[in-house]
Amino acid sequence: MFPKLKKPFETDSINSLPNIIYYSDSFNAANDTTSLKNRGYKVFYRGTGPQGLTAAWFQGSSIVFPAFNGSSSGYVAANFNAVTSQNNIDNWLILPSKNIVKGDSLFFFSRSILDSRFPDSIRVMFSQTGDSVPEALWTEAGRFKVNTNGSWQRKGFRAPSTGTKARFAIRYNVVNGGPSGINSDYIGIDSLTLERPIIFPK
Repeated sequence: MFPKLKKPFETDSINSLPNIIYYSDSFNAANDTTSLKNRGYKVFYRGTGPQGLTAAWFQGSSIVFPAFNGSSSGYVAANFNAVTSQNNIDNWLILPSKNIVKGDSLFFFSRSILDSRFPDSIRVMFSQTGDSVPEALWTEAGRFKVNTNGSWQRKGFRAPSTGTKARFAIRYNVVNGGPSGINSDYIGIDSLTLERPIIFPK
């Protein structure tokens, strides 16, 4: 069962205004499923078919590519082995609940493998009430194809509403993915922040 979606609020980056950072994760700690959960994340596999050989989200590999900053493996990753054969990938990384105000932003860096021919994609979701399962009511804040030029790319997405225990979520969401699919490879997420715009007096 897939989540109920509201109309998307915004689709891309919003890097122009100075912000106050009130939550951050450099992913330089351990990023296995247990460690992510211990830091307040919710981790879910919601792909079609049985889950594949890898966890939904796991420790980045410096052999595939190095982290944006910190230790070379200090990022969280997901890949085509989330599913078996040819299936749809839908891996959720739900952030800890926070007091989020409309207009606050989630920022993070992402990338895929240099010159990958597989169009990996990410959706960013928002829950005003802090829902902690994918089947609840989520708003899509945006979606994008992950960068394959060999560099980390920063993306930002605004919260469309206010919630005292609201949550953002990052979805590695790929149709026709898996070892026999044609649309999935490997992605990394690094240097994540939640930020609030600074309001200057007029």
